[in-house]
Amino acid sequence: MDVVVRRATESDIPQVIGFTRDTFTWGDYVPRVINKWVKDGTAYVALINEEVIGVVNLVLLPTGVAWLEGIRVKPTYRRRGVGMTLTNHVLNLARVKDARYATLMIAEWNNASHGLARKLGFKPILNVHGGVVKESPVHHETDRERMRKLIEKALDKTGGYFCSAVDHWVCTRADVNYVLSVTREVYIGEKGLGFDRGFSVGQPTTPIRMEMLTTEYGDFEEYFGRFIVYELALY
Repeated sequence: MDVVVRRATESDIPQVIGFTRDTFTWGDYVPRVINKWVKDGTAYVALINEEVIGVVNLVLLPTGVAWLEGIRVKPTYRRRGVGMTLTNHVLNLARVKDARYATLMIAEWNNASHGLARKLGFKPILNVHGGVVKESPVHHETDRERMRKLIEKALDKTGGYFCSAVDHWVCTRADVNYVLSVTREVYIGEKGLGFDRGFSVGQPTTPIRMEMLTTEYGDFEEYFGRFIVYELALY
C-alpha cells in the first residue's frame, strides 16, 4: 500500500469522525476533539489516494516529551501496518523537534494497541486508573516551598512521572520545577496526594468532583478503567 502521512486539515474531519465514531462499544472520544486537534495543528492523518485511513495526535510538551494519543485506523485497513506507519511518521517529527522521549497511554484491555507499542519499542513505565471521582476531605496546600516538598514526594513514588487530566489526558517525565509551574495547589488526603491538574498519587484525592488519573484505585463515581503508560527513548 502506498500510504501518505501529512498534517490533518479541516476537510479531513468528516472522514475521521466517520471511522472513529464507533471504535469501541461505548463510542470514542476522537470525534469530540478532532476539530480542536486540527485547529491546533497537532493531528496527522494517513491516506491512500484521498481516503483518510488513520489518525493520530502529537503534542510536543515543554518537558522534552512527545505525547501521542488517539491512534486510530479505519477498520477495513487494520492489521496492514497503517498504525505503525502513522506512528513512525510522528515519532520522526518528534525527533526533528528535539523531543527526547515519546509517551502514550493504552487501556489495559486493548491488546492490539499494546502489541503495536511493543513492536515500536515502547516500554511500560506507569499504571494509572482513570475516571470521574467524588470529592473527598483534603487539606489545601498553596505555599510554594511546602508544595515543592510534596511534589518531590509524589515524583519519588511515580519514578519521576506526572500526569494531567485537564483539557486532555497526558503523562510525561517531569521534574519538580515543571510540576510546580503547572500546579496551583496540592491536596493532601488520607490516602493520597492530589493535584489540581487532575492527578492523584495514591487514591483519588480532590475537593471537587472531577475527571482524574490516579496511581491507585479508589472512590470513582464513574470508572473508565486501568491504563498503562508507555515510553520510548527517541535517542
